Amino acid sequence: MEPKWAGRCPSCGEWNSLVEEVIRETKTLTAQIRAGGSNFSHMGAANSRPRPITEIEISERERQSTYIPEFDRVLGGGIVPGSLTLIGGEPGIGKCVVGETRILDPATGALRLITDWAESCYPVVALEESGNTLSGAAVSAFLPQGIQPTVLVTTRLGRTLRCTETHPVLTIDGWRPVGALCPRTQIATPRRLPFFGSESQPDALVRLIAYILSDGSAGKQITVTSLLPEVAEDLKGLAQALGVTLCVYDKAKTQAKHFRFVVPYADRLQARRTVQEALCQIREQHALSWAEWARRSGFSYRQMMTWRHGRGIPTPQQAGILMEAIGGTQDQLAPEALSLGARKSPVMHTLDALGMRFQTAATKSVPGLVFRLPKEQLRLFLKVLFSCDGSVYAGKVVGVSYSTISRQLAEDIQHLLLRFGLVAKLRTKPSTVNGSAYTAYELQLLGVPTVRTFLSEIGIWGRHAAIATIAALPEPELGSTHYDTIPLPSDFWLQLRALTGRALRRTVLERTGLTLYPRRAGRPISRRVMEALAEAFPTPYFQRLASGDVFWDEIVSVTPAEDAHVYDLSVPGKANFVAADLIVHNSTLMSMLCGNLAAQYGTTLYISGEESVEQIKLRAVRLDALHKDLLLASETDIGVIAGFVEQLRPKYLVIDSIQTMISPDVDSAPGTVSQVRAATSALAALAKGKRIPIFLVGHVTKEGAIAGPRVLEHMVDTVLYFEGDAHLTYRILRAVKNRFGSTDELGIFEMRSEGLVGVDNPSAAFLAERPVGSPGSTVTATMEGSRALLVEVQALVAQSYLTSPRRVTNGVHRDRVSLVLAVLEKRLGLSLANMDVFVSVAGGVRVEEPSADLAIALAVAGSFLDRPVGGNQVFLGEIGLAGEVRSCTQIEKRLREAAGLGFGGAILPQKNIGRETQGTVLELQGIETVRQAVEKALLAPQQPAKPPL
Repeated sequence: MEPKWAGRCPSCGEWNSLVEEVIRETKTLTAQIRAGGSNFSHMGAANSRPRPITEIEISERERQSTYIPEFDRVLGGGIVPGSLTLIGGEPGIGKCVVGETRILDPATGALRLITDWAESCYPVVALEESGNTLSGAAVSAFLPQGIQPTVLVTTRLGRTLRCTETHPVLTIDGWRPVGALCPRTQIATPRRLPFFGSESQPDALVRLIAYILSDGSAGKQITVTSLLPEVAEDLKGLAQALGVTLCVYDKAKTQAKHFRFVVPYADRLQARRTVQEALCQIREQHALSWAEWARRSGFSYRQMMTWRHGRGIPTPQQAGILMEAIGGTQDQLAPEALSLGARKSPVMHTLDALGMRFQTAATKSVPGLVFRLPKEQLRLFLKVLFSCDGSVYAGKVVGVSYSTISRQLAEDIQHLLLRFGLVAKLRTKPSTVNGSAYTAYELQLLGVPTVRTFLSEIGIWGRHAAIATIAALPEPELGSTHYDTIPLPSDFWLQLRALTGRALRRTVLERTGLTLYPRRAGRPISRRVMEALAEAFPTPYFQRLASGDVFWDEIVSVTPAEDAHVYDLSVPGKANFVAADLIVHNSTLMSMLCGNLAAQYGTTLYISGEESVEQIKLRAVRLDALHKDLLLASETDIGVIAGFVEQLRPKYLVIDSIQTMISPDVDSAPGTVSQVRAATSALAALAKGKRIPIFLVGHVTKEGAIAGPRVLEHMVDTVLYFEGDAHLTYRILRAVKNRFGSTDELGIFEMRSEGLVGVDNPSAAFLAERPVGSPGSTVTATMEGSRALLVEVQALVAQSYLTSPRRVTNGVHRDRVSLVLAVLEKRLGLSLANMDVFVSVAGGVRVEEPSADLAIALAVAGSFLDRPVGGNQVFLGEIGLAGEVRSCTQIEKRLREAAGLGFGGAILPQKNIGRETQGTVLELQGIETVRQAVEKALLAPQQPAKPPL
């Protein structure tokens, strides 16, 4: 139509010839799937029209087993055709780092390569996200992931990490893969790593290593160059401790001195004579000829004559062979003289053993034994290093620095400073010396507080004027907003406004003396400001941001790197570990289910939106889940996936993960509310129309909920969660929604290197670490669906010094515990009003049923009275408000489980003792009130507690 003439046809030029027509909108993908069409003609469109109920045929297909018994139990007996199951898990599995990545072993202080975990599962340092604290954690599996493409991550502090693009790091908004991060994104790194070794070494050795790494040279001569009087004095003592002589030479055109460790010729000659005399005395004592001694030891007669006449001396290894040949020990052959008379001085032998001889300045690195030193000796090591190659400046910029031309040495020192809580920045400085270009690496510690911490924790010789100036400087009121900063979560200003009301700026100013501007949302603020806010508004939210062991470093670049062998560790419970001084995520497992389904039922289609098919196969090889009917595809478009289903007719479909899927009907980014809803709706229609069971993997947020809109859980038939527990290698699979079965069932798995393995006897696993005979510990039998589980209930009652005593619970409902405490106070007279009470169920199990009331009550009373429960018993019963103990259901199963684990008796409601309990081997004690239970379990004469079988 011509824009000038609105009623004229552009083709024929006629007027008033246009006819209005209604054009139907194109059906959405979900509508096409439900109704059928050219692309999806076999999806059963007839099922969408209303039909009389008498005409509807019921499928004869029964539930199908996953051949993972614990999984079947939670599903309600197996997989239902056409069901849509959502499994909450951690994102992706192709998360791994290269073999050169170094990881701190907190038990010994050693800095090991990740490949060392293949031989032994050493502990690692992991982050407890609830409080941002770092602590040691156990490793359950070492996971080689083959050769994969990698990226190089560089941060503002100069740290580097080579890993796969999908490897997650922690941001303020949760775990995100490094490939999705842009420059200036702040990520979590350790603020301190206070883990030291216990392998002490002679102080002289520690000082020697530090001198050689700084201004020292270890070649044909052992030399140190310095102009500091303190260093000169220390080198004199060091030479004496090492048993050598210190020679001092002037250095041309400078005031510095050369200090050389030598053994004078006269001393070496006297040492050779001493060895000669010792050899002659030993030969005479054993009545041997020189020829016989040579024959026995395997040396030539000529060599023996050289030693006999003092023209040379045997090495320590040769001396050992000589003495072993005649049944003696090396200590009998003047060991001090052997060392002193050799061509190599004792210092050279020591540096040879450490691999430090003939190193160039660019290849120097800290020997492994230094990382295992205790704190005091590590402090001495750093003090010598900084005294030789460090600087202190107190001008416009206040700081301490350390320079070297070895990047590896700089990274080693950066890590060691972190053990003292000193976060150093590593920067490069291109320079030219004598016409040759080279790169220096400088570590910087900036700011008055940081420098003062360095001087008090480590110290440095010399630099007296700068140190005096820094000591006189005032403490800055606020920290820099360009260095130690904290990124703000998206809800930060909402949280602060909830505490301050509409007068945010005025309230903050009155309480902290600071002026904040909400318009700065999205920009970080300094740690000092956050600490002031946490002190003024002491909520867990602000305290977690202000305190803890996390320093928020900044991404500088993420660049492609070459393919490499990559590896991962499985850290149960905390699901992360510190590698290359960055906090990274660890692996989870999912392929077992797909392998079983393909092997038993045929074609199973696994769709991954995060990983390549090569990565999935590597994991399947490790889990022994390879099968020709397991089909893999890396795809995110729901329309393409529906085409795969139409073409391949799979028996099962697995989507990993739903947050990465996109629907062509929605114009928004993956993972948004609209995309997740549309993709799930299309998959639900696909599952019902084709009667294909579909498993969706959903990312879990740091709060433990499945990411995405809440409607996602309403659209599926079953929702399963994997949960961690206190036992480091165990996982619990729980159903929180199940249209085809009970939500009371749970599955118990053990994480091993070969995958998730069902636990045959979970009760024994949960009680494995129970402290028998300890006050505050009881055992109860709880019903989880059709299964009886024995769990330990622990309680701790301690004097409170707070206005409102704490009531902390884990694994049991807080209101239920409050009810039990009220009954104990009212009916038994236990004074708990001014006591902190902590109640926990060990093993990660949540006890929902009231039959655990009696065990809770006796655990609390036992801790309060400081008396263990008598005998080897389990406790069952619901407590009423009048103090009565009410009966439990399925008592026979509970008692059978207790008897099977070797328990000898049970205290339970009197009404439960009857026909159902006649066949038990346990000694039963019936009670009617909680007072009777306390008298029988705690106040009766104590019997030695025997552990269960």
